[in-house]
Amino acid sequence: MFNKKTLALVLILTFALSLSLSVAAMAQDEEVTLRFAWWGSQSRHERTLRVIEMFEEEYPNIKIQPEYTGWSGYWDKMNAQAAGDNLPDIIQHVRKMMASYVENDQLLALDPYIEDGSLDVSKIGESYLEMGRAYGKQMSLATGVNAPAGYYDKELFDAAGVDYPSPEDTWEDRAEMLKKLHEELGILGAATPASQEEGNGFVVWLRQHGQNFYSEDGKSLGYDDDQLFVDYMNYDLELIESGAVQDAMQRQESANAIEQDPVTQGEAASATNYWSNQLVAISNGAGKLLHPFLYPSAEGQVREGRFMKPAMVMTAARTTEHPEEVMTFLNFWFNNVEAGKVIGTDRGVPTNSEIRTALKADADEYDQAVFDFIEVAAENAGPVLPLQPPADPEVTTAFADQYWEVIYGMKTPAEAAADFREEATKLLSR
Repeated sequence: MFNKKTLALVLILTFALSLSLSVAAMAQDEEVTLRFAWWGSQSRHERTLRVIEMFEEEYPNIKIQPEYTGWSGYWDKMNAQAAGDNLPDIIQHVRKMMASYVENDQLLALDPYIEDGSLDVSKIGESYLEMGRAYGKQMSLATGVNAPAGYYDKELFDAAGVDYPSPEDTWEDRAEMLKKLHEELGILGAATPASQEEGNGFVVWLRQHGQNFYSEDGKSLGYDDDQLFVDYMNYDLELIESGAVQDAMQRQESANAIEQDPVTQGEAASATNYWSNQLVAISNGAGKLLHPFLYPSAEGQVREGRFMKPAMVMTAARTTEHPEEVMTFLNFWFNNVEAGKVIGTDRGVPTNSEIRTALKADADEYDQAVFDFIEVAAENAGPVLPLQPPADPEVTTAFADQYWEVIYGMKTPAEAAADFREEATKLLSR
């Protein structure tokens, strides 16, 4: 039988329980705001904002504050925010820019969240997860995969009686292809024989010869024999001399816009220095579907040098005050099929197998061509490129400087090889 003291105690406990439940409910309903930064075109902005709307409808207590720009100036802004410990909670990143952020402990390692199940990567293959690792930790997730791609105009190849590019073609085969296109059609085979200024072609060339652009520790160049640099530059010079590709002045004067590449104007039969996710843009420029093709193989190659890479990656700031909500958003971004359909292939072919299947089922002619090409690229890809060192942008600029001096005839390939090594060594050893 209750006495007054017992009744009072029960009332106190009941009130305390009710209060704790109310506090818990309030905590669940507490609104959290996450900052999300990305770069891109207007189309990407519109797709991303729609996905944010979808997410906020499903998770009304989590608001996403968008911070988006074009590519120009994006990294200046991110670097300034990193220096001020004010990075957005979620950051669209590129693998080649990650090293300094990881080394400065500015990104959140995702491994604990994957291990406890709050970040679901069950439908993302191991090779795709590897693209987001740095120094043995899962520092990001690849938004989608991408591969270096050339594009060719089937109608012009047919008119010239030239076989379409094949993954089995060697560099010598491709040189003959470009020359024959030029001879038969009186136009360029391509603007350039490979991605020259950015160095992607040279990366493939080195890998095929058993070398790398950077050493394993990123403190030096990864090849010792400068003859590899010389041979690569001579390959370009010989094609310039044949008239099959643009000379230095023509390259300097060419518009940088993909929609204005010579292949889109009928002034070249192919283009060689793009990526698989640019198929729609270059095809729209041409007014018809242009077909993608891989870099050539090397005769007697030591290993497969061609590669795939993440189109971009998603990272989280180590300083985020809301890691659980960040994982909720990343789960939605990477695993929600309807969100995946909105994003499409804009950030590469999705790494989630379920979303990839859904997109393929509804793919138009252009997207189907991208999916088919990525399958071919995966069958002919070597290991994932190691993480580029923090000095990579400066080293790439130094490579481009030497490339221009060679094709303008200001230096021999041998002189440029030595100068590039000297400059790159200084940059990497700092």
